[in-house]
Amino acid sequence: MSSSCSAPSSCYAVTASREGKEPLQVCVYATPGDIDRLAPEWRALMEASSHSHPFYDPAWHSTWWKHLGSGELHICTVGPEGGPLIAIAPFTLGEDGLMRFVGGEDLTDYLDIVARDGAHEDAWRALLEYLSSPDAPAWKELALHSVPGASPTVAFFETVGEAAGGGAHGGATIEAENVCPVIPLPDSWDDYTGMLGQREERELRRKIRKANMEPGLEFGRTLTEKELEADLDDFVRLHELSQPEKAEFWNPSRSTFFREMAKEMLALGWLDLSFMRVDGHPVAANFSLDYGDRIYLYNSGFDPGERELSAGLVLLGQNIEQAIQAGRASFDLLRGDETYKYRYAARDEDIRLIRLTREDA
Repeated sequence: MSSSCSAPSSCYAVTASREGKEPLQVCVYATPGDIDRLAPEWRALMEASSHSHPFYDPAWHSTWWKHLGSGELHICTVGPEGGPLIAIAPFTLGEDGLMRFVGGEDLTDYLDIVARDGAHEDAWRALLEYLSSPDAPAWKELALHSVPGASPTVAFFETVGEAAGGGAHGGATIEAENVCPVIPLPDSWDDYTGMLGQREERELRRKIRKANMEPGLEFGRTLTEKELEADLDDFVRLHELSQPEKAEFWNPSRSTFFREMAKEMLALGWLDLSFMRVDGHPVAANFSLDYGDRIYLYNSGFDPGERELSAGLVLLGQNIEQAIQAGRASFDLLRGDETYKYRYAARDEDIRLIRLTREDA
């Protein structure tokens, strides 16, 4: 599939040879509408990659740009002329010369290029040749936040080192930025609880038993767009109740992004918005994404007035059990090393910050 669905603002022919392969070109798309027009090819690349996360989807990027984006948009595609793309790299360039991924690391836990398996190295070599050429925009530093430590992007910059950018760049630096605690899921709930410490297992089972004795207790999920608006209202209320120090999180731009993004994720079949209710009253909610073989817990909330129910813990336990039953391989608690995450047998997966300075800037 070629990128004929949208017209690029420019294309750059890569000169570096790929032995036995067609020559590559980097084409640049510069308008927000290009994200949507490239969506079929973009999602085909996600399906062809074992390193994709739901945050890489074009709907996520388009929604983020619409409500939170700034600077110049540079959506770079990599592929042979007239042939199928091997990668898409969504960048934004600020007035300060800082080039970074579209998506914003404050709201997007993982960021990276989207490339077919085995194509990251070719894609990055082509991108860096383009970025060192006279055709490139006037960037000064490439700051790649929130790159998963296991991504081939990290391996590329580790291997190439000072040669990564050729003569026009200084050496790339890679640093630990944060961690995402991830629970590896076994085949059964009993196997999972056996992964916990004795005290944690005992407390989890006791609190689940106690909650299940509560009259009027029920669990539910958002299944339709008709339910979504009211359920999001309940979710936001619970989030604000449980984390009053984050009240400023729900400013108009973030709130609009979050609601539109939820609608997009629901349409894609990836939204997992779950609730624990007592007599119809929501007492806990988890906003997760169900993508591939992993559940991503993006945000959560609970009613402190119902603390005796341990609603947040019980709902999370129920989500983990259902993920096991659905055959998911892992439950990702996403960015941050909060103590509570490790009570659930989570193990750190690191995310990296990669910096590359333009030597001639």
